Amino acid sequence: MAHQSTLQYTVGRIGIASLFIVSGILKAASFSDTAAWMSSSGLPFASALLVATLALEIGGGFALAAGIRTRMVAVAFAAFLVPATLLFHQFWAVSGEASAEQLNHFLKNFALLGAMLVLAATASPQQK
Repeated sequence: MAHQSTLQYTVGRIGIASLFIVSGILKAASFSDTAAWMSSSGLPFASALLVATLALEIGGGFALAAGIRTRMVAVAFAAFLVPATLLFHQFWAVSGEASAEQLNHFLKNFALLGAMLVLAATASPQQK
């Protein structure tokens, strides 16, 4: 990769990773409330799944930012984003302002899914 492309790829990867890192930290800071919200959405074993989510969002986020195992981490995030988006951002099941808010989150996650697929497909040999 040329220097300019490498710089853009790195900055882009860090930007994407920052969303997951901050999201994980915020979930960890309100662990009980987040676990209760997950449980109220019908998710069994919410606390255990939240721990796994935190490990992925924070640990995977830092790995992604550093370019460590980029392809593997991107595939893990992609696999996480599909059920998380479908379970927690059901814009079609609510109305009014709530629908618009959930549609925004749904589309954000869909864009992140696309970004993860691009990262998985373009990770350099050192980042695979």
